[in-house]
Amino acid sequence: MDVERIAEIARQTNCTHVHPGYGFLSESPKLASQFINHPIGGSSATSYGVRFVGPSVETLEIASDKMRSRELAINHGVPVALGTHVSSAEDVYAFVQTNGLPVVIKALDGGGGRGIRLVHTEDEINNAFQRCTGESASGSVFVEKALVGPGWRHVEVQIVGDGRGSVTHLWERECSVQRRFQKVIEMAPSTLPRATVEHLLHAALKMAGNLRYAGLGTVEFLVNGESHQWVFLEINPRIQVEHTVTEEIMNLDLVRVQLLLCQPGASLASALPTHTPSPPPPHGHAIQLRLVAEDPHNAFRLSPGTISPSDVSWPGGRGVRVDTWLNCRLRDSRTRPKLVVGMDFDPLLAKVVVHGGTFQEAASRALRALCETRVGVEVKTNIAVLAGVIVHPDWVAGAVHTRWLEDNLDDVAQLGRQSLGLLSTGDLPPPTSIAGGSISPTSSSNASGTILLQPGASFQLSLSTSSPSQPRDTSYNHTLVLSSIGHNAFPNQLSGTITTSFAPVPLSFSLTQHSSISTSVQYEMANPQEVTHVGSPLSGKIVELHPGLAAAIEGTEAGRHVNAGDPLAVISVMKMENVVNAPASGEISRVGKGIEVGAIIGEGALLNMANASFMDEIRKIPPVTRFLCASSLAVTLPVLLQILPIYKVLFVKEYVTKKFEIWRVFTSFFLGSSGINFIFDIAML
Repeated sequence: MDVERIAEIARQTNCTHVHPGYGFLSESPKLASQFINHPIGGSSATSYGVRFVGPSVETLEIASDKMRSRELAINHGVPVALGTHVSSAEDVYAFVQTNGLPVVIKALDGGGGRGIRLVHTEDEINNAFQRCTGESASGSVFVEKALVGPGWRHVEVQIVGDGRGSVTHLWERECSVQRRFQKVIEMAPSTLPRATVEHLLHAALKMAGNLRYAGLGTVEFLVNGESHQWVFLEINPRIQVEHTVTEEIMNLDLVRVQLLLCQPGASLASALPTHTPSPPPPHGHAIQLRLVAEDPHNAFRLSPGTISPSDVSWPGGRGVRVDTWLNCRLRDSRTRPKLVVGMDFDPLLAKVVVHGGTFQEAASRALRALCETRVGVEVKTNIAVLAGVIVHPDWVAGAVHTRWLEDNLDDVAQLGRQSLGLLSTGDLPPPTSIAGGSISPTSSSNASGTILLQPGASFQLSLSTSSPSQPRDTSYNHTLVLSSIGHNAFPNQLSGTITTSFAPVPLSFSLTQHSSISTSVQYEMANPQEVTHVGSPLSGKIVELHPGLAAAIEGTEAGRHVNAGDPLAVISVMKMENVVNAPASGEISRVGKGIEVGAIIGEGALLNMANASFMDEIRKIPPVTRFLCASSLAVTLPVLLQILPIYKVLFVKEYVTKKFEIWRVFTSFFLGSSGINFIFDIAML
């Protein structure tokens, strides 16, 4: 994002304040430096110009850099995990040799799950290091001893200051329900013992006071709920996505507080007169549920597509709040645009926030709110996972930790589906026969947008190429008849049987929409039944290709070999990088149409075609067959070489000398390293 351009627009439009929210530039010292920061005294000198709603540039330079934040904590006696700055994967290896595994590699300027990888084995270090540097704007990372697993919980303290040295806290939030270091559910206050929380509050205020903190911020910690050990994690010098739960338990509008503190001459006492020098006790409990466009049945991959406002319905009632960009209030169909979920930004659709007098009341209200939530059928969401967490015994008992959701994901999702009354396709009741066909009983909530399809409907299918190299009038016509319909939630899902002119017998089919996205290129689809095809498992932007694919694109024959496990492509989705690895070793014969760095492709796009390597073909031979072949080779080769001395000379001199590597690999695979010596000793007789 262009900081100078943003500043220019702000001045051209006579803007008075620039609020960075919690987006990509929210922790940028460069953005803050374009505007007036909080005054340190008086109001006359700074009563004009565009004001930045946030901490000072000096504070951002420290707080937005995780290593400098660690140094601040250490200087004030706040415990931190073992860690150090690293410049290469080799530096990470050295740290592991001294401190052991697991470790976590983090970008100095990462956040929101971006630029962070957990490493359990040494084999994962190199790839994790590359991904973290790739997701970091600065390319700078550090490594820490990972404090994960049972007992470890994520707790953050909401701080607020006026830039003059006055700071206070607004209690804490717990964010232990996470997946891949991305928060899923947050609550306030934490269920930890208050004596443990007091240590965190004191440490947060000590660090904020030293920074002469201005505006809102969060100081984050990892706390072991069993041993009560705790360490500093990081500072987020901005308003957080989960600030809503603090607003509910404190009866405050935190954005308003930010704006009040930006006024010339403002102080903490004037902005929060009833919350200084210490805040009142929290009122009740609040829970925030992040509804995101991710498909839990497909490894939580992004589910892009379109949502019709008429398909959106949000919960309401006492103690329920929904913050969302999905506008469902435009009722005129002529002016009601489709809402598009893309791939470039966070998939957050809505924050469902509930408040209750007790934790149990808030949890019960959260489940009710989820049951009343509808966002259509095309875009998949994590609503079942959210419900599963709320009803899970571990959540009720306060026994979750930062790896809990990933460790219990299947159970959580199943509980959620049961709680919401959702049935998978396989759980649907048997279809009801109608006039020789069948239709499935589909609920009204499932059928929004469903197209009416009747058994017996006949279609004319015309197929023609869109390639400019072939004439347009080349087409193939077929007839399709829907013999029966098993499940109709089209375009989301359609199943049944068809009778066609290109097959002699009826065919069962199941059509499931993966995604609906705008791509930058016309690509071809990989055939899942073709072993030489390698398809993309997700939609996204290609940011890196294997040198073998690059060679194939350039048309050069050399350098096309790939080994099993090599990263074929790196695909970026919402600024996070995902690696597609080679399923087997081989030679790249060609790449898919439109595949290049910078292209936006859909799920299932053909990345490349590869011919399996000689050794991979050999490995397919059963071990017994290999042994018999090796035995025959050992017996017959000496005889052949004695009978055919000319062949012996040619074989040994030409084949063995010039192609020693191929022969060595072949004999080593069949007979082991000793077999090589055995064969060559006999061949030289």
